[in-house]
Amino acid sequence: MSPKTALASPHAWPLYGLNAAHDARYKAAQGATASVHWVFHVPGAVPKGMKKPAIKRTYVTITAVRDLIGIPIGASVADGKVYVPDDNGFLYALDGSDGHMLWKFNALNQIMTTPLVAGRGPKKLVYVGGGNSTFSYTQAVKFGRKGASVVRGTDISGIYALHAATGKLAWVYHTKGEDMPTPAIDGGTLVFGNGDGHIYGLNAVTGKFKWRVPIRSFVSMSSATVYHHLVIMGGTHPSALYAVNAKTGKLAWRTAPQAVFSSSMGDCAPAQSRGIVVTQFERKAKGVHRAKSVEIALDAKTGKILWQTTLGTGRVPPRNKDAVPMIVGGTIYTGSPVTATAYAVQLKTGKVLWHTPLKVKMKAAPSITGEDAIFPVGNGAIFVLNRKTGKVLSKYMTHHGGFGPQNGVVMGNTYLIGSNFGWMYALPIKTLLGDGKAS
Repeated sequence: MSPKTALASPHAWPLYGLNAAHDARYKAAQGATASVHWVFHVPGAVPKGMKKPAIKRTYVTITAVRDLIGIPIGASVADGKVYVPDDNGFLYALDGSDGHMLWKFNALNQIMTTPLVAGRGPKKLVYVGGGNSTFSYTQAVKFGRKGASVVRGTDISGIYALHAATGKLAWVYHTKGEDMPTPAIDGGTLVFGNGDGHIYGLNAVTGKFKWRVPIRSFVSMSSATVYHHLVIMGGTHPSALYAVNAKTGKLAWRTAPQAVFSSSMGDCAPAQSRGIVVTQFERKAKGVHRAKSVEIALDAKTGKILWQTTLGTGRVPPRNKDAVPMIVGGTIYTGSPVTATAYAVQLKTGKVLWHTPLKVKMKAAPSITGEDAIFPVGNGAIFVLNRKTGKVLSKYMTHHGGFGPQNGVVMGNTYLIGSNFGWMYALPIKTLLGDGKAS
């Protein structure tokens, strides 16, 4: 039997997208060219080859499928293990070389956080949040009351710390609201936004409460980014971007752009590079169910708005209304579920460098590998574009569900991403660049 091919990976995963810029890639060892290729599906995943009419008969709607068994957000990779969060309530730890399941953990609610990994040896921990997007009746009626604070999330919500080697629970911190967005670990403090209108800080090793900051907004899918101990995330109702000091628990700034439509400010996970924070939101446009897709940049230290660029206009997406940005070398790479178009935008000025219509809605963060940009989209296709020109180089179809706000990751010569139908892929980069279909 030939030896397994080890999956290139870092030793820690401190926040969504691996780093503040969401540039989730890790270089293979010098001279290494090997990649891994496997597919893992969670229990209850939509069966291979099941057609849309049959899916609708079984699950009622495609959205229901994602909420039942979808992999809603990005996986993380550390020490050769792939940590896969799933809306069925389980976190799965897989052997990165072959996709074999090592252990699983039940959070008793949906998991929509990228698992974080920190610590060393037997003290290494994996962190996930549990929670859902539901409002109880007593909270839903508060939307009609001016100035009322609304709590999102029902049933059991909390932040869980698990032993990386075994999946056994190290500690849990239960919360009143949902813990859907991915936290950030900064200087030993685990910082997370919650559905109850607060940002919390916990001791990452023990789970002990350190501080809590009231912001009134509930934090939805806006996973945190960081800048010099400032942890930055978006909130909804009211819509604003917030920065809290991880060391002191003090709110550093709050910025509320004008005319934010619906929940969009709290749906996008902001990225940060070179002291500039970038996120995406929507403004209402003329016509029925029409919106403008807006990219916005702020000074990470002060929250001052630096520029706003309207990417285009289109139909309002039903949920998770914005695409996650990723920044490399002074360029923002992002898509838009409103315009169904991929973009490269200059970080400093907001100038659109190129745009490529892909004709499919997209929300996931792109990935960079060499001179190529990988864009996973809503119908299960994975496009590869030239990162300098936006020219489409290839299109790879997976056929096991589309991609929502998941972020794909590039580990050495392998690309990993999970789908809305409950399938996790490890694909050689060279496979994405050629013709073919996923198994």
